[in-house]
Amino acid sequence: MSSDVSPGQDAAVVEFNALRAEMIARQNSQQGLLSIQLTATGALFSLALSGAGRSAVLLVLPLVTYMLAGRHVSHSYACLSIAAYIRTRLSDRVSGGLGWEEWLRTHRSSPRRRRFFNPLFITFPGISLLALLGSVPYLGSLPGSVTAAMLWSAWLAGIALTALSARLVWQTRSDSFLWIGPTSGPADDL
Repeated sequence: MSSDVSPGQDAAVVEFNALRAEMIARQNSQQGLLSIQLTATGALFSLALSGAGRSAVLLVLPLVTYMLAGRHVSHSYACLSIAAYIRTRLSDRVSGGLGWEEWLRTHRSSPRRRRFFNPLFITFPGISLLALLGSVPYLGSLPGSVTAAMLWSAWLAGIALTALSARLVWQTRSDSFLWIGPTSGPADDL
C-alpha cells in the first residue's frame, strides 16, 4: 500500500471493485434471462404453429414471462441500488471520490424519456400479450366444457400476469430515485 492511500481508502476501493463485479454478474444473469425468455417464446410459438389445436400451449407464456420478468427486475433493482450506494456512500470514503457512478449518472439520458420504446416491454409483456391474442381463435372455437372453462380461466390469469409484468418493467424503468438520487422536491411524473 502506498503512503498516500489510507487503509480506509484502500478498503473502499476493494469494496468498489467487489460491488462492480456483483453488478457485472447480475447483468450477465439478466442477459441469460432474456435468452431464456426468447428461447421459450420461440419454442412455444413454434409448437403452437405446428398444428391445429396447439395454440393453447401459448397460455404458458404469460406465467413464464412473469417469472422471468420478476427475476430480471430484481437484478435491475439490485444493480441500481449498488450504484446508488457507490455514488452516495462509498465514493465519499475515497479522496477525490469514485467518479464512475457520478459520471454515468450525468451522461445517461433520463429514464423517463423513451420509456415506451424500451425493448423490455416487447420482450416481457408484449410477448405475453401476443401469446394471449394468438390463443383466442382456438379458445373461441371450443365447445362449452370443463376443459374450455379451465383454458379460459388460464387466459384470464394470463391477462393478469401480463399486466403485472408490464407494471414490473414500467416501475423499474421509472424509478427515478435509483437513477438520479434523492431530490429536494417531489418527483415529476411523465
